[in-house]
Amino acid sequence: MANMLANKLILCVSNISLTAGIWHGNKLQTYTVFDNDETGLNAFNDYLKNHTQTAVYLIADAVEEDYRLETLPHTAGKTRKEMIERKLNQFNRNNLYRTAHYIGRDKDKRRDDHFLFVSLNNADFLQNWMQIIQLNQVPLVGLYLLPMISQVYVQQMKLAAPNILLCERLSSGLRQTYLYNGRLRMSRLVPMSEVKSNQVAYFYLVEIEKTRLYLISQRFISGDAVLHLVIPSLDSNSEVIGKSISQEQGLECKVVDLLAFAKNSNISPDLVKQQPELLHMQLLANGHVPDSLAPAQYTKAHQFNQIRRNIHIATAIASLIGITLAGYYYWQGLQQKNTFEEYQRQTVQQQSLYENVARNFPATPIPSQDLKIAAELSQTIKSLDKTPQQLMQILSAALEKTPEIALSRIRWVQTDNPNMLDDENNAPQQSQSNQTQIIEIGFINAEISRFDGDYRAALNSVNQFVALIKANPAVETVDILQEPVNVSSLARLEGSTQDESTAERLPAVFKLKVILKSVSPVVNIGNLL
Repeated sequence: MANMLANKLILCVSNISLTAGIWHGNKLQTYTVFDNDETGLNAFNDYLKNHTQTAVYLIADAVEEDYRLETLPHTAGKTRKEMIERKLNQFNRNNLYRTAHYIGRDKDKRRDDHFLFVSLNNADFLQNWMQIIQLNQVPLVGLYLLPMISQVYVQQMKLAAPNILLCERLSSGLRQTYLYNGRLRMSRLVPMSEVKSNQVAYFYLVEIEKTRLYLISQRFISGDAVLHLVIPSLDSNSEVIGKSISQEQGLECKVVDLLAFAKNSNISPDLVKQQPELLHMQLLANGHVPDSLAPAQYTKAHQFNQIRRNIHIATAIASLIGITLAGYYYWQGLQQKNTFEEYQRQTVQQQSLYENVARNFPATPIPSQDLKIAAELSQTIKSLDKTPQQLMQILSAALEKTPEIALSRIRWVQTDNPNMLDDENNAPQQSQSNQTQIIEIGFINAEISRFDGDYRAALNSVNQFVALIKANPAVETVDILQEPVNVSSLARLEGSTQDESTAERLPAVFKLKVILKSVSPVVNIGNLL
């Protein structure tokens, strides 16, 4: 099956016979000729039964062909397709086999498109062969006109002339193809079955003159246009015919070596001598596929094969990707398994080494749990380690705005008891709760410098100082432990206004307690101990 799908079955049909060749790639394997009679049709039917899965390319060497050159506005996409379809219906409504061959664009401002509308006016010679192809459900790729392939080797031979008339001698007769700047314009086939060998040159002369007059009448060329005649040579007779035409009609005639070209095209020259159509079939096998004339209903089997082939290719690609990913994941799993086993081995090895070393450890009087607690306490104490820097910064900011106040003593304490007293003889009392919050407390002793006895001013200065301290966002509370003057109604006044010594005033001393807001973490003493 795979081998058959890789092959190409190329057919060339004329009024008298059908030539079938099997190509593998671009190499001809075998070919068979079937006559256009009942015996040949039956043989062809049996032949196709062995190639039902092979892609078929059909070349028609027809007698009645129609060529129309048309210029259309430049369009694209769906609009272009609809315009071409309308023109095909206009020119060839009753013809089943037809196509529009794109030639090129104008070089003027409009840049119109040129199309050659091609059709078979009489396809009776083709119907019996097509019925056999459809009956066997062979995947037909397309139907192509032989002269559309002829222009390929004219272009490859680089025959540079504006008006070329290619005269090919085929099994079906004399094929004359007119090309303008290397592009097909029209072609006609004349049977030669009744022409005698000594009348071939004259037959060429007559038919070439008929073709020239037809080209002039259809305005393909003007009356004074120079027509360059090209005769592919299969034997020495071609040289004789070329010289005869040049002498009789005064046409420029060029004889080209078709056998050498066939050899370069990867087909045996001896086969081309026997069956000239094999060269056209070889060019098609080489990939020079022209526009197809076959309607869509005849190529459905090929389209289904293409869809099936694409599905198979997509499935194969998906399977290959899946197998590749599965292999990769399997390999990755093995790598991870090996890595895990290596880590396990290293862990066991390290555990064994640790146990060997631990056997030689000296005995310690302190249990390991106590050492752990001690280490955690050390880390906790380290995290709680603070200095009185923040308190001093707060006091400094307040003193800048109350220069009349002078500090005489600062005591800074870290404790969890906000109610502790300023008693330096006793250590700070700690809370009995397991959960404790460490706070900073400052005891400040100060006085009013250069006090002149104005106690009201002294009280105002102290209150201002306290307010400045409270305004700092880091301060929790400020308590006045001692006023600069005893304002109690029970206080006793002593002294004499007559005595200057009694006029000495006591300093305006006051005392504050400042508690800062806590930013230390809550310490669970129970867990640590």
